[in-house]
Amino acid sequence: MTLQTVRAIYKDQRLIFADRNLVPENGAEVVVTFINKLQSKIMLKGDPISELRGRGKGEKLVERLLLSRREDQKRDGYNR
Repeated sequence: MTLQTVRAIYKDQRLIFADRNLVPENGAEVVVTFINKLQSKIMLKGDPISELRGRGKGEKLVERLLLSRREDQKRDGYNR
C-alpha cells in the first residue's frame, strides 16, 4: 500500500483523473484537497485535522513524510 498523489477534476459530481493509469481501485479511500474559490463562504463543520486522526495507522506516515522532507532538503542543497 502506498500514498499516491494524482490530479483530477471534479465535474458533474464525479472525479475525472488526468492520468487513467492512476485511477484508484474501486472502494479505495481517498482524501480530496481542492482550491475553494468561494473562500470563507463555506465553513467546514468540525476540525479537519481531527477528522484525519487515526487514518493510515501502521503506515508510518510521519516517518515517510520526514524522509521525503529530508530528500527535498538534500536535493535543494539545504544541510542542517
